[in-house]
Amino acid sequence: MRPFILHLLLLLAVLFIPSGSYALECINTKFLFDIKPGANQPSDLAMDSKGNIYLVDGVNSRIIVVDKNGRWKFAFGSEGSGKGQFKLPVGIDISESNKIFVADTGNHRIQAFDTEGKFLYMFTVKSGAGEVASDPVDVAASSLENFLYISDNENHRIKVYKQNGVYDFQFGGFGEDYGTFRFPGIMTLNEYNEVFIVDVLNTRVQKFDPFGEYIVDIGSWGVVQGSLFRPKGVALDNRNRVLISDSYMGVVQAFEELGKFRGVICNKNKLRRFNTPVGILVDKNDRLLVVEMRANKITVLKMLE
Repeated sequence: MRPFILHLLLLLAVLFIPSGSYALECINTKFLFDIKPGANQPSDLAMDSKGNIYLVDGVNSRIIVVDKNGRWKFAFGSEGSGKGQFKLPVGIDISESNKIFVADTGNHRIQAFDTEGKFLYMFTVKSGAGEVASDPVDVAASSLENFLYISDNENHRIKVYKQNGVYDFQFGGFGEDYGTFRFPGIMTLNEYNEVFIVDVLNTRVQKFDPFGEYIVDIGSWGVVQGSLFRPKGVALDNRNRVLISDSYMGVVQAFEELGKFRGVICNKNKLRRFNTPVGILVDKNDRLLVVEMRANKITVLKMLE
């Protein structure tokens, strides 16, 4: 174990150090403020049409809601398996109709709420023949066909339901080839309802059409800029760049939708490091929100380019 830890520390020490022929490619941001709402290892976030931020506080079995400026509004949920209760939830998304969907991971189900935290309904993510109990870690709500994409982490598949809880189809499976996964995680959608899925142990993000047809890989394993070591979060900015958080390396990088590297998030042309970044999003005002799991906060930055 010790040689591995030493090797990892050495990799971290040299990450993104520019040389004469290897300059840091920056996307500059300006720090705005931190949101520290009392979460314990938060994982993901979403924003409703009014700019309110919903943060998954999984260890505390609740969803924390703050306004766009980070001011506390309310929280909902408690530990358990009843309606409106959670067991280690991980992911969250909000539909165009402002319906809140939460991946209630430990309870193997999806729960739906209104924007005030009122429980609406829930459904179990079913396991097929030869599968272990479902492990839903994220949800992505599409405007196309009312699809709800669910990343079933342990079964290495994306299961697609209607937003009312009716199963429709699935894609993926365990592997390293295109269209397969090793522990799919956080997802996001673009304006064409194409799906971007963090494929954690394959160290990439995969892009699919709305019906699960593979399009392209984004990123590959490595420790220099343009590579990924442990991707966790994915979001699209207002320039159609794909932002990917790397929890081990503590950085957020940007790529084009077909995979070309565009730059790493910086501040005044210096690398901006985060403490275990996971879920991320960019709002309509070009603010980048980064969930820093080990720091128990959301960092809010203004994207300048």
